[in-house]
Amino acid sequence: MLFVLMLHASFRALDAPTEEDIAVAPLSSFLRFFSESVSIVCVNVFILITGWFGIRPKVLRFCSLIFQVLFIGVIVYMILLFLGKTELWGLSEWIKLLSLRRGLWFVDAYLVLYILSPVLNAFTETVSRNTFKSFLCAFFAVQTILGFHDFHNSGNFFCNGYTPLSFAGLYLLARYLRLYPVKFSTLNKLYDIAIYLCTVLATTFLSMVLVGQTGMNGWNLYSYLSPLVILSSLYFFLFFTKLSFYSKSINWIASSAFAVYLLHCDPLFFDTHYLAPIKRWYINDTMLVFLLHTSILIIALFGGALLVDKIRIILWNKCLILYKQFGGKHN
Repeated sequence: MLFVLMLHASFRALDAPTEEDIAVAPLSSFLRFFSESVSIVCVNVFILITGWFGIRPKVLRFCSLIFQVLFIGVIVYMILLFLGKTELWGLSEWIKLLSLRRGLWFVDAYLVLYILSPVLNAFTETVSRNTFKSFLCAFFAVQTILGFHDFHNSGNFFCNGYTPLSFAGLYLLARYLRLYPVKFSTLNKLYDIAIYLCTVLATTFLSMVLVGQTGMNGWNLYSYLSPLVILSSLYFFLFFTKLSFYSKSINWIASSAFAVYLLHCDPLFFDTHYLAPIKRWYINDTMLVFLLHTSILIIALFGGALLVDKIRIILWNKCLILYKQFGGKHN
């Protein structure tokens, strides 16, 4: 989730460097490409984590996810309304909130993956290893050939990785590696992090060369379907699967991490109160001051989202108690 905040503070706020930017300010352009390359793994890693542990769908867990989405949306609206930063909602805005039609693409795609998970799990449990491997090879080959091209051309069903279809592929890849460890996934963790860093640098330099020499759009290599992005996501993820420790603090943070995405990407907040200040700091401040201001904003948003979500957890637990008292049973 820190990478999500970092990703949106890069190209989404500042746009990708152009041929002119590289010629005039090569160091600044390199840092922007590097920042995007480091953080672009965020969504893929989230789905790989999901696939590694597997979704075990429960009705109450599904309802809890919906409650979290609605709760954060209402909280953001109420705070901004209190501060005079937004207008009073009409019926149409409340309908959009309750029907999850507010443009939070990841929520929609993840909910579809959640619903599909019993089918995906049944596939992993019944299919042979060879068939599983053949399917994954075919899937990622077809996805790369048909889906990975001009970033701004989202007219195909892969849609640059912003779909449940791509999520399903990553989910199954992680399930396969958990069930059938293979040589490339069982390297020493230092090799994992080295491969991640090499793919990050490769994406950075390749992007700079292509944009600087050909004028190509700087976004092009930063699709979630990019082989380099998938490779860097995989090895960044695999590095952490080989660490063995227990931390109550990390578990406490992790239980509310999704709220970070929901809060800062809320349509009422994202453009005006996240992207706009970052862009203004980049234009008006020195690089050091810009980095300081942006870091403070990221840390503040991360911490604030966690605290807001802890209130949500308390309310949800109260709802569960009432549900049990009225004779409900866990599904």
